[in-house]
Amino acid sequence: MGVIAQPDVVLFGRRLAADQAFVWLAAGTVLTIALASYLEEFIIKSLPHYDFFFTMAFFELAVFGVVSHVTIRLRAAGERASLGADAVSPRVSPGQMQMPHHPPRWSDVEWWRLEPRAAPFRLYAIGATCLALYASLGKLAYKYVNYVTGTVLKSIKLVPVMVVSVTWLGRSYSSYDYAAAGFLTTSAVVFGMGEAESNHETNYAMGFILSFVCLGLTAAQSNIADACMRDHGAGVDENMLYVNGIGAVLVFTFLIVSGEIFEAFAYFTRFPGAFALLFVRSVVFYAGAWLYTLLMKHFGAVAAVAVTTARKAVTVMLSFALFRSDKPLTEKYLGATALFFGAIACEYYKAEARRRRAKAAMEKGVVGVDAEGGKGDLMNGKGESEGGELPWGGRRSVDGRGVATRGMDRELAPVRLK
Repeated sequence: MGVIAQPDVVLFGRRLAADQAFVWLAAGTVLTIALASYLEEFIIKSLPHYDFFFTMAFFELAVFGVVSHVTIRLRAAGERASLGADAVSPRVSPGQMQMPHHPPRWSDVEWWRLEPRAAPFRLYAIGATCLALYASLGKLAYKYVNYVTGTVLKSIKLVPVMVVSVTWLGRSYSSYDYAAAGFLTTSAVVFGMGEAESNHETNYAMGFILSFVCLGLTAAQSNIADACMRDHGAGVDENMLYVNGIGAVLVFTFLIVSGEIFEAFAYFTRFPGAFALLFVRSVVFYAGAWLYTLLMKHFGAVAAVAVTTARKAVTVMLSFALFRSDKPLTEKYLGATALFFGAIACEYYKAEARRRRAKAAMEKGVVGVDAEGGKGDLMNGKGESEGGELPWGGRRSVDGRGVATRGMDRELAPVRLK
């Protein structure tokens, strides 16, 4: 898939050509999330007597919450340093180079401070409850079904979203969407038949039930996140902090009440490598989500969809190649996998068709139209969105808050919140 011609992109303080930046971000996203998926399946299927799925969910939520808080504090400190430098620096004459602002010192960061919330705490509490249940039950489902089946069942969330949108909101979908929904539904059914044929030791039906419950939870949580940003103007970092942070507290409370935390501590004492694997897996998964966020920010949702389809394919192929004990290559599994790849192909061709429409619009001289057919970011004539990048990784928005604009926040929010 080609990338629509656009100005150079600044990544990690270096200016790269758009095509080169896309390759690095796409490859980084696919590799990191594939590695996180491999580590997750290795922990669940290969570690001896591992049965701590809520502990794994806690690690994931805690890492996302802590890193979100660090990001907010660094950005706030960077904004203060930038405003202070603007106040004391002399005016720059035409033709004179503006000296870049220096990143904030760690001693200047107010680590224990929380910024005022834009959205009410009640919404974050409800969203965090949905996310905590989704993260926990979604991992518990892997106890009953194999990793590929679980991945397919999570991907089928497209189907209930389409049903609600068509019947309630009157929205129309392309033929690619309907074909993808058909492939996904049939693939899930055939995978279920394969589980019934080969899985005689565990209650695979429970895995399907948990996965379908998770579909409802992620749909509810996504709607709550959209309400926080659309109705209250909350930023993506604020959503990430409160939803993951509160969710981590809820799961940790359950760990104490259920006693799993004590069993997990005893397990990690006997197998210290398991603790390291959980932590590394959560950090790698965050890195993948962060790279995916950068990909959406610089290249839009169309390119991100194409990368997502590639990531799903890599995850499925790696799972079959590296963990074959619970996935025998029966005719049903092979047929279900082929159907799943058919759904992936539909997603890719849909993204490619949208890319061609966007390219045609640009060639006709239509300004500010992205692949979705809506308004894109305004450009300031220098190949940067208004405000541009701050040297230490923040983004100076039009409103001066140092974060992405509200429209960009809504675009980037699903990266982790789904």
